Amino acid sequence: MIELPREPSEPGEHAERAGAGAFWARFSRSHARTATIALLGAGAAAGYAYFVGCRTGTCPLTSSIWTASLYGAVVGGVAGWPARAR
Repeated sequence: MIELPREPSEPGEHAERAGAGAFWARFSRSHARTATIALLGAGAAAGYAYFVGCRTGTCPLTSSIWTASLYGAVVGGVAGWPARAR
């Protein structure tokens, strides 16, 4: 016989049983998310500067991979900053 999941009877019971869902709920509110998205932004900006960037050196953001990475990390960090809890 197939057992259907029951509704949680206590307010915090669902988060304890969720397993991976509880991890993602904590991760989405943590500063680890900020660091992860900042690293992804730095990697994306470095890739853009390397493959597409300015070859003459006159473009301030894409003329150097390091500057583009720093800018991408800052933008990623701001975009990934956790929102305030309500």
